[in-house]
Amino acid sequence: MTEIEISLQGPLVVRSPNWLGDAVMALPAVRNLKDLIEDETLAVAAPEKLAALWHKCPFVDKVVVLDQPRNLKATAATLRAGEFSSAVLLPNSLRAATEAWMAGIPQRIGYARSGRSVLLTHSVPVPPRNPARLHQRYYYLDLVTALGALEDSSLPKLRKDPTTVAGARGLVLAFCPGAEYGPAKRWPVQNFIALARHFIATRKAKILLLGAPNDLPVAQEFMKQVPEADNRVGKTSLAEFMAALVTSRLVICNDSGAMHVASALGVPTLSVYGSTEPALTGPMGARIRVLRHHVPCSPCFLRECPIDFSCMTGVSADAAIIAAENMLR
Repeated sequence: MTEIEISLQGPLVVRSPNWLGDAVMALPAVRNLKDLIEDETLAVAAPEKLAALWHKCPFVDKVVVLDQPRNLKATAATLRAGEFSSAVLLPNSLRAATEAWMAGIPQRIGYARSGRSVLLTHSVPVPPRNPARLHQRYYYLDLVTALGALEDSSLPKLRKDPTTVAGARGLVLAFCPGAEYGPAKRWPVQNFIALARHFIATRKAKILLLGAPNDLPVAQEFMKQVPEADNRVGKTSLAEFMAALVTSRLVICNDSGAMHVASALGVPTLSVYGSTEPALTGPMGARIRVLRHHVPCSPCFLRECPIDFSCMTGVSADAAIIAAENMLR
């Protein structure tokens, strides 16, 4: 990508994506941006629900918590208080540009999308589609590369503060059967149950059930058949959720924010894909495995399947058990 002529001025604030998985996929770009500005302060402005992730980043000097992310005036006031000289906007929205403009940040940089160029001081052209760079991480990387940053696409290491699971000895497995986007991304809960029952019977595994408040219905169904599981769904902050993941030998999940966080923390991660495309949003860690059953209509990117859900039902519990056993060797 052609570089734009700009001299970045600090302190600099990066506006985080609003979804957990997207924030994880933006980590390489933010790391590279910090390398570019060196001793200048790099802050990340993020909704409160994501702040704990950015606190784990050794390359982030300050986290600006947006405790009222839906309140435009409040967000602008929070950014204004930081007295930033430059803002790099990772979200594509007109709203993100408006926040920085209302905050009076002198340099406002982002992709020329959503009719927001008039609010930006430096608009970066959207990169052409490149089959070798389809993953979402490259979309963020191309933005900061245009500013002069390196093209390092590797996943940076996060700070890890492991805690012990109360009463846990031996094998600990984390199950994350939810997915916030919709049911089309959720492998049938009966398959998660089958995996749990297998590892409890064969390895006396401790099962941690993790997820967001929206995952409570699937958690309740899971607990009816695996009552010995430690159900923490809807009970953890993001920081507590990450600490629980670190205690696990393996995370079994859908395409979700949980998957991205687990892989970023270096925890072995087994994920099931159906309606979405791992080439676009797959986990980035080194110890990962994706299970997928190819059907003509996948990926459809729908929230709910309008037909037979064969992309997900085609991934059997037995196949997942074999994959998980191999990852635990």
